[in-house]
Amino acid sequence: MSINKAIIFIEQNLGEQVTLDEIAKKSGLSPYYFSRLFRSTTGKTTMGYLRHRRLTEVAKILETDENASLIHLALDYGFDSQEAFTRAFKKYFALPPGQYRSSGHSMSAKYQLPLRHPLIPDTGASQMEPNIIKKQSFNVIGISDEFGQDNNKSVVDLWKKVGCRYPELHNSSGPAYGLCLKGSPESFTYMAAFEVDDLSATPSDMEGLVINDAEYAVFTFTVDDRSPIGDQFSKIYQGIWGNWLPNSDYEYAKTPDFELYDDRFDGASATGEVDIWIPVVKKALSA
Repeated sequence: MSINKAIIFIEQNLGEQVTLDEIAKKSGLSPYYFSRLFRSTTGKTTMGYLRHRRLTEVAKILETDENASLIHLALDYGFDSQEAFTRAFKKYFALPPGQYRSSGHSMSAKYQLPLRHPLIPDTGASQMEPNIIKKQSFNVIGISDEFGQDNNKSVVDLWKKVGCRYPELHNSSGPAYGLCLKGSPESFTYMAAFEVDDLSATPSDMEGLVINDAEYAVFTFTVDDRSPIGDQFSKIYQGIWGNWLPNSDYEYAKTPDFELYDDRFDGASATGEVDIWIPVVKKALSA
């Protein structure tokens, strides 16, 4: 799988200055395309994963080598200064590196980063044949937030916030949408929203958005209560971004993709059928 090559490259270059573009190139995918797959697989952004791996290796050294120079460790593991290194280390281990070493703690194993899901050639959506559907433009009103910079924000919490505001949407006429609005390769904006007839009565502190006509690959899957809903979505997205799309006759159209929740999905139990709509265009024929 393409992401395996990228992770091997990361592991081989923990002490080097590497960029997202270089890592993505090893996977054979564009930076944005690769970033979506990487988040689904590891639960972290690409550069966040790299930073976390570096700090874990530093913690191992501090646990076993009382003479290791902090400034040398900082530079050896890709930090511009000891100050930047200290801030990052404290964020993960709750102690600055000097105190961590003198405390005698051994916590590096706790901060290892196993993959969220095993990397296998075929998973989730790779075994599903999507429907290709042209969808007319539609309107949504909801609330958005930025995710992906390894923060502790929760999409579930965002949905709870939007759900409380639903009674204010007097012109709601359709299903709920979880829209991924493209940001930078290392972050994205997720909007929890409901379809509405028009945007003339958008409540304060909520956002109205028009989603233009587009063609989509639509994947339908069932969410159950046997594992966390986030893990189930991650497996499906891993299949879409890592297997189906690179091997299909289509490419990502770079407009919002979204999850569609209608009466097949029970919001109270968070179980039932969900559609994932990925905007696509036919790949150009090679000369």
